[in-house]
Amino acid sequence: MKLQLGSGLLALALMAGPIAADAAEIKVSITVDNSYALFYGTEFAATTFVGTDGSWPTTETYTFDLPSDSFLYVVTASDLSVAQGFLGQFENLDEGYKFYSNDPQWEVMATGLGSAAPYSGSPADLALLTSEILDANAGGNPSGGWTGLTAGPTNGAAPWGLRPDIDPAARWVWYSSNGDTDPTTPGFNHDEWLVFRIAVDAEPVTPVPEPGSLALLAVGLIGLATLRRRFA
Repeated sequence: MKLQLGSGLLALALMAGPIAADAAEIKVSITVDNSYALFYGTEFAATTFVGTDGSWPTTETYTFDLPSDSFLYVVTASDLSVAQGFLGQFENLDEGYKFYSNDPQWEVMATGLGSAAPYSGSPADLALLTSEILDANAGGNPSGGWTGLTAGPTNGAAPWGLRPDIDPAARWVWYSSNGDTDPTTPGFNHDEWLVFRIAVDAEPVTPVPEPGSLALLAVGLIGLATLRRRFA
């Protein structure tokens, strides 16, 4: 997910200084029913293992620095019983914004490989995950490549209740292999294991400003540039 700026707006923003950093400090609060592993890497490979857990009643929090062109990868699998879901809150601490597991700019793919998911940073697990990433990039896997996730209930809903350290606005999500409008319940094998991914520089989508707003922004940025020259 990348915020797109028109060329005119980009030029105005450049007057105020740099608009992107080489790395971002990311805070992730996450739980998955039934288990997950968190990685990051490029669009084509998983390169770094962050952490894993197999107990959905707990919420794990990770804070780490990532290059701004990286992707987060969440590998998930369920026990095929009662319910399944991925719930998370993601914060860019440098830029001061957050988004959730139900942000529509997440992508998901289904491997159909069963429960033996890559849950470590071993060379074999990184190679397996990378192989599935490349397959999905080419439109393969049971999901036909990367596709949109399907959102279920908000944090606090049954059977999970309110999961700590994640905002109530976050929603449980999963991949729907059969057209279910809510694939989080009941228990079902949706061609698991699954992989969710999103770009590290993801931020909430904002409306494109109207021409009048752009004019006001231009005035503000010009004023800011003048002040910088004045106090330089």
